[in-house]
Amino acid sequence: MTQSQPIALVSGATRGIGRAIAQDLAQKGVKVLLGARNLQAGQKVAVEISTSEIQVEAVELDTTHQNTIDNLSALIAEKYGRLDILVNNAGISLDFYPDLSVREKLSRTLETNVIGTAALTDAMIPLLEKSQHGRIVNVSSVLASFTSREQADWIYKDVAMPTYQASKAALNSLTLSYAKLLEPRKIKVNAICPGLTATDATNHYGERTPEQAAQVAVKYALLDDSGPTGTFVNDDGILRW
Repeated sequence: MTQSQPIALVSGATRGIGRAIAQDLAQKGVKVLLGARNLQAGQKVAVEISTSEIQVEAVELDTTHQNTIDNLSALIAEKYGRLDILVNNAGISLDFYPDLSVREKLSRTLETNVIGTAALTDAMIPLLEKSQHGRIVNVSSVLASFTSREQADWIYKDVAMPTYQASKAALNSLTLSYAKLLEPRKIKVNAICPGLTATDATNHYGERTPEQAAQVAVKYALLDDSGPTGTFVNDDGILRW
């Protein structure tokens, strides 16, 4: 690996959109650390998506367990000395689990989608500071947009996923806060919406493939120095908060 080769960490990358993001980044010449709760499963995926030039490396990461975050931060510091790209993709949606109480749905969803993301981001900031082109991409959802929800003709106006939507709205707020805090350190932070994608998380509902959904995340992961920070975007451009 050359010093100029970007190093990316993608959380929740063993399947769906996360896997597609990791694969696309590797195909573009990025050294990818594939975050996996189950390291053995992650290693299998890493082998499958590695290229002849880039060997994807599986790393143990469960954002709801601080020890895996701390261990990974230490590993990256020792082995690579820096991190150029963090893609916060790990997330869950429990609104359609009728056997769970609202308290359990909300606490588990926020633990993964918000608290885990913040904990991982904070742990990686010292490593991102050592990059000349630090980038953070938060995988959000247009369902978190308050502005869109006010529009009578909005395509998702009848969708009600209170727990998931609340978590992604909180993630958007984190995006804005980190963008402000990290701008002096030359680290760009943006939120992206991959769109309704056919994955295990959606019971394979939707017409978009994970590969299509990954494109906007990869675009902002590889953003050049003139690119924006503190934005919320999808394939079509800027989304309203």
